[in-house]
Formats: sequence, structure tokens, C-alpha cells
Amino acid sequence: MTTQYFYCTRCHQKSVVHHKLFDTLNNFSNALAEECSSCGELMEVRLRPDFQLGAGGDEYRVINAFIPEKLESWLGEDEEEVTFFPFLVVLERAADSKRFYWLPYWHLVGRNARHGQYATFLDQAQFDSLVTQAQQTTLAPA
Repeated sequence: MTTQYFYCTRCHQKSVVHHKLFDTLNNFSNALAEECSSCGELMEVRLRPDFQLGAGGDEYRVINAFIPEKLESWLGEDEEEVTFFPFLVVLERAADSKRFYWLPYWHLVGRNARHGQYATFLDQAQFDSLVTQAQQTTLAPA
């Protein structure tokens, strides 16, 4: 489970995030920031992912979070609407300011965000390599 909290860079106050990670990232992508209750400064979102196989555990600052301009939806089981919410989250590791790109996603079923996967977590060089390769490749239409 990913630990998340708000952090004030001015007065160094930490406050617990009282919503799910989906809501935190969705709010962040919509520029809805939290203010510090002590000094009024806008607070950073900090995460400590807990990935499998010993990965994660470091602390990261959320630089930005994006969702597609148009989300895909369909009728799922019991004729409930399912909406796919993929995120691109830009993170900076607190220890050394190294950039990472994380692609978690959720499925919103009715009004409930259901955990999808915490998906791919790449450092800047790996991410840039993949984007460059995709930009340089011309794919023939199927």
C-alpha cells in the first residue's frame, strides 16, 4: 500500500491524507491543492510506494499528475458504467531529486474507484528512451 501525506515546505508540517490515492492524484491533476493549516502555504503531495519484489519504499514528491483529456467508458457487469482512469504521475525522489514516471490506473465502476494496478514505474532515462523510440517509429495503420 502506498503511504501518502501532504508536506509544507515552509513550516515543514506533515498532514495525513484522508482520501484514497485515486482521489489524491485526481485532485492533483485538476490543480486542487491543499493549504497548510499553520501557515497557509500550498502543500506538496508526498508518496512512499510499496511495490512488490523489494522495489519502492523511497519517498517521492509529486511534481505533476495527468489524466487523458477523454476517458474511455463502457457498460460492464450488471450494466454499470465503467470508466478507465490511467494516470501519468511525475515524481521526484526526495533523497536525490531524481525524476521518475509512474503510470498507475484505476477503473471507476459506478462511483467507486476500484484498484487497477500500480503499473509501470520508470526513471527519467528509461521513460525518455521509450518516448524517443515511439516518436521515431512510423507505424503502418492496421
